Amino acid sequence: MPTPVAALIVAFIAAVLLTPLVRFLAKSRGLLDEPAERKIHDVAIPRLGGIAIAVAFYMGLAAALIVESPGAGLLGASNQLVAVLVGVALIVCVGIVDDLFGMRARAKLSAQTAVAIVVVLLGISIDHLDGPWGRIALGAWSIPLTVVWFVLVMNAINLIDGLDGLAPGVALIGMVAFYLIASVGGATPPIAAVVAAAAGGVLGFLPFNLYPASIIMGDTGSILLGLLLAVAGVAVTQSGSVGAAPWASLLVLGLPLADTAWAIIRRATSGAAIFAPDKRHLHHRLLAAGLSQRNAMLLLWVISALLGLAAVLAAH
Repeated sequence: MPTPVAALIVAFIAAVLLTPLVRFLAKSRGLLDEPAERKIHDVAIPRLGGIAIAVAFYMGLAAALIVESPGAGLLGASNQLVAVLVGVALIVCVGIVDDLFGMRARAKLSAQTAVAIVVVLLGISIDHLDGPWGRIALGAWSIPLTVVWFVLVMNAINLIDGLDGLAPGVALIGMVAFYLIASVGGATPPIAAVVAAAAGGVLGFLPFNLYPASIIMGDTGSILLGLLLAVAGVAVTQSGSVGAAPWASLLVLGLPLADTAWAIIRRATSGAAIFAPDKRHLHHRLLAAGLSQRNAMLLLWVISALLGLAAVLAAH
């Protein structure tokens, strides 16, 4: 069985089985996301669903390691695999602390930056950019650019996580797009298995998060998915003799990145703090325009899918 297939199937089954367990434990211990002025829900909902996604992801990768051919694939790129495994563990810890106790925006940003630096130092970075201009080596700019990319995508997925099913659906679409881009470019087994395991975990969790959600993934899930998408975005631009052009990754994540950019601009121009939450994100505006939660989610899924398709077609 191909390693990506094994990773996808095992992660999916694990998420389907683990999500109800996490939901039960969260309910029994009172770990609920309470209604608030800027939140869509009007009832308390169990949080920490991201833990189920994370465990399912690890189980999917374990399955891929078990079935892979000797001397190939994941273990052949052990430094990158270690970077992903360590990065995921650290960012899940950050998310759990935030979900359980709450973290100030600057503290959370600092923690995300620290995790991003660790991942880069362990071997995942944007070292060059390929395109019609040829190859541009980034040199000393490699580390800061990669760290900014990781932190930006983590927060972009976190900010768009405001409707039932929206962020997991957008993340799943992004993973499919990155997998296709990597396949066209001659995907190396590590990125293929990582993306497949992540997609399996999200796919298994998503039915429980669709409107009306019985559990949310919380910051644990949103920043985890953000990190995995950011890693995939780096991998497709760096793998193969010629990587995908940088705009491929920007297109795949165009929806959450655009929403984040607009949030920064409007807050800066209005004199509000950059980290101040509001109800003016894309999904909030669609609800204000009269769309139901489900229809708003579906519309944003379609937009994300079209951007992903454009990225796949223009990747190489």
